[in-house]
Amino acid sequence: MAISRVGSASAQATTITIPTHQSGDLILICSGRNNTTAPTIPSGWIIMSNSGASGVSSSIGWKLAKSSSETSGTWSNASVLHCAVYRGSTGILAISSALGPGAATATTMPYNTTTNGTFYRQGVIDNWYIGNAIQLSSTNNLENPPSGMANINVESSAGLWKSVLHDTNASQLSNWVTASTAVVANASGFSRVLQLFEFDGPSFGSGGSYSPIDNILIG
Repeated sequence: MAISRVGSASAQATTITIPTHQSGDLILICSGRNNTTAPTIPSGWIIMSNSGASGVSSSIGWKLAKSSSETSGTWSNASVLHCAVYRGSTGILAISSALGPGAATATTMPYNTTTNGTFYRQGVIDNWYIGNAIQLSSTNNLENPPSGMANINVESSAGLWKSVLHDTNASQLSNWVTASTAVVANASGFSRVLQLFEFDGPSFGSGGSYSPIDNILIG
């Protein structure tokens, strides 16, 4: 099996145009805000994280596309949105409910494994890991990803904040070991690490014949 990232986008707005996608693709949106109260995740998205502290917050949601014309909805109060579209090869994509939370300490931003040290389905190779972080500094080096990840996109507001999205960029790891990146500024911020994986199953685009995946997406 193989997972691929087929598109990405970012915007300093409460809505975003989702990159080109098709039915069955997994769409991820990570929002950020320079306020303790996190942005609101619109209906239709699976909530992964909705939290904030020390003047900074984020909300993360994902869904499987039912068509090639999905929309983001309005992420109320968001300062920034990051979007990535992922595609599986033979099964259904999902994101684990386990999150690796991290808080900026001094001039380091950690990208942690989960609190209990495990994600879902570790030990298999059809896993990607995704990192999202926001910090209350626009002059840091937050766009520099931790070892094992690559930066997808970055947004910043002068004198206020910087926000990034990373992933393991086709390196399908069996697990994620806590890593960190050095940042210039000593400012409040936090990160999240998500696990993207693929369930075994029939491929998409079955030419009109019955597919359990189609049933899941439509039903």
